This record gives sequence, C-alpha cells and structure tokens, in this order.
Amino acid sequence: MKTKESTFYAFFFRCWWTILLLLFFYGFYLHAMHKKKQLYAELKSKVDLAEKHLYAAVETRQDFLLQLESKSDPAWTELLLKKHLGMVPFGQTKVYFDRE
Repeated sequence: MKTKESTFYAFFFRCWWTILLLLFFYGFYLHAMHKKKQLYAELKSKVDLAEKHLYAAVETRQDFLLQLESKSDPAWTELLLKKHLGMVPFGQTKVYFDRE
C-alpha cells in the first residue's frame, strides 16, 4: 500500500521540470505586471498634465474671444486700460501702495 507522501513525492519527481517552468513563467508574469503598473502610472500623470494644459488653454481662448467681441465697447476698453496699464479716468485719483 502506498502512502500519500510517497505518491506526492513520486508525482513531484516525475514533473519537477514542469513545476519549475511554471514558477519561472509566473516570475515573468509578475515582472510584466509590475512594469505595466509603472507604465500606467506614468501615462496617467501625463494625461492629467495634458488635461490641465488643455483646461488652461480653453480658459485663455475664452478670454481672448471675449476681448475680441468687446473691443468696440467703451466700458470694456476703459476696464482694460485700468487693469493692464494702471490708468484712471479724468477726475479720479490713483492711489499707489508701495510694498516695501
């Protein structure tokens, strides 16, 4: 009568190369999955950065379109002069605070 241990050992010694090959391929699989996760994280960060740039570009485009549409509006022109050049209309006093 054969024991379970002797049956196991007989199976193991008959198929040791198959088990070793399976372990070898499992190691390759784990390595490939690790590289895939790293690549996914890298590409995800690049996509996030591209979406951020796209959002900023859309915002800038909308600002430019608004400026183009409002060029003939005198109130908009006055606002731009105040905002970008620091000019004030006649009759108003400009107060400047030095940051020192």
